[in-house]
Amino acid sequence: MEIVPFQQNQDPNRNLGEGMSRTSAERSKLYELKIWIPGQGAMRDLVRAESVNQAIQFARNRYPNCVVEVPSAPAPKPRLARSNVGPREAERRRLRLVEKKRDNP
Repeated sequence: MEIVPFQQNQDPNRNLGEGMSRTSAERSKLYELKIWIPGQGAMRDLVRAESVNQAIQFARNRYPNCVVEVPSAPAPKPRLARSNVGPREAERRRLRLVEKKRDNP
């Protein structure tokens, strides 16, 4: 990505480019970060990097004077309680009883 003069004038402290604010390594993954920008509040951003520390560094290069947090993992979804007594299960039980009676006269 080439930095055009407009972007440079917008914030001269930004460090954009390959290795500064992004990576193209094959081992890279997406990391979700919470970025607090002064005067604008917080936002969640996905940053592609090889490690969490590198993702934090990329976020700081992209948004100077920001505070970067790694949000905690979401709680797992609760397991649904399912009943074993449905129409299919009832049919299977009847079939088993009929087969047992046939096998044991």
